[in-house]
Amino acid sequence: MDIHHPFGFDWGDLVAIFTLIGVVATYANFAISHAAKDTNRSDFEQLTASIAKLNETMIKVNMVLDSLKADRESTNRRLDKIETTVDRHDIQLARIEEHVITKEDKQ
Repeated sequence: MDIHHPFGFDWGDLVAIFTLIGVVATYANFAISHAAKDTNRSDFEQLTASIAKLNETMIKVNMVLDSLKADRESTNRRLDKIETTVDRHDIQLARIEEHVITKEDKQ
């Protein structure tokens, strides 16, 4: 092997070959990273759209939950009023029964 002609090439040819290999490697690296950035950008845009839809859905769910809470509170108030009325009627019924029993005992 001749030191002035390694692998049968002149030094200028070897420099050209290594430069060509370097340029091809740099281009491949650039193409891969550019494709990765485009893919990441596309995925990020899809994720952003999905999050926006999820946010809209959560707003609607919160509105429905607030409506249900208001309905439940209204129902609870009505139930409390009905229970109060039933208690009053029970007391009146007990008084009437007591009055009837007292009249029966007098007879």
